[in-house]
Amino acid sequence: MFLLLQPNDFHIKNVYCLEKKQNKIMDGFFTKIIFTNSFMTMNGIFFKLVIQKSPLIQKTSYFLQFDPNYHKDIINRLSVIEKQLLLYYTTFHNIQKTPVYNLKNQLQNGSVKYYRPFYKEDAYKIQSRGDSYYIKISGIWENQFEIGITFKILED
Repeated sequence: MFLLLQPNDFHIKNVYCLEKKQNKIMDGFFTKIIFTNSFMTMNGIFFKLVIQKSPLIQKTSYFLQFDPNYHKDIINRLSVIEKQLLLYYTTFHNIQKTPVYNLKNQLQNGSVKYYRPFYKEDAYKIQSRGDSYYIKISGIWENQFEIGITFKILED
């Protein structure tokens, strides 16, 4: 079970960066982020993402296609959060690198890859509701010239 934030409950003052580590996937670094307030501490940041049923929604094997115009509010709010995280990171580390807004780009294109929890692979165990997802922002990657957030979209 995860604690999910509403995008409006997010405040950058509650975000902390852990120590930079060498990135094992690409040539660069990865910094894990935590979100904390007076009630809890989360390893990463989790947001609820409800994709309303619209005429253009299509769910293929692990790709979700939807009409981004139908979901402008949540896309805009998550884009602002992505921008705030990258600005905070560059200010905190006093670096000047080009931000890459992968979350914003994917959501605005209306096509995202999602992951299904392992227990849902067996259709006999749990039936998917099909329109409820969450986003886990786990950290910030950087290479020589660019930075961006690492995130996953998971089926609820």
